[in-house]
This record gives sequence, C-alpha cells and structure tokens, in this order.
Amino acid sequence: MKNKISALGQYIVKKTGKPFNFKLIKADPIYKGVLFSIGTDDYLVTNDRVELLSTIELLSLRTSRDYPPKLIKRYTHAKFEKVKDKKEETVVLNGIRYTVIHL
Repeated sequence: MKNKISALGQYIVKKTGKPFNFKLIKADPIYKGVLFSIGTDDYLVTNDRVELLSTIELLSLRTSRDYPPKLIKRYTHAKFEKVKDKKEETVVLNGIRYTVIHL
C-alpha cells in the first residue's frame, strides 16, 4: 500500500507542479488499498488491471443499502456512479506501472 500512496503522490506532484505532503493521503475503510482520499478528492490507484476493473464494477453496482448508514452520502455521490467515464492515467514507480483515476 505504501507504493500506491507514493504513486498517487507523484501523480499529484506532476499534475500540480508543487510539493505535496504525502501524509494527507488517507486510505478508504471500505475499498482498502484501491481508493484513496485527499480532502474532497478521491482516487483509484492500483497496479493490477483486474483489481481496477472489479472495483469500478463494484462501485457502479452498489446501492445505498450496501453501505453503513453513516457512509451512505459519501459512497452514493454521483462521482462514484460515473467512474466508468473517467480517464485513466498511468504513473511509473520503481518500474511498476500504476493506474490512477481521479474521481
């Protein structure tokens, strides 16, 4: 998971062109190791294509009944429903290619 956080950090540094504090990246409690949050922005990060596709499918299929009551508002947001339409970008870290999707 450290490598995924590093890849996401490098992606953000490349996009913004500014230094970034990697400690701000938070792992998601439900989609562990794939979904990361920074403030209000969410990112899918993985080096496994099958894991990415299965997570995208799971995000688009789940309804409000599938989440704990306190998290319903967060996971039923429109950005999770439109994840299939988002552009995938790649980051190479230590010779491993990571796919990053900004939701």
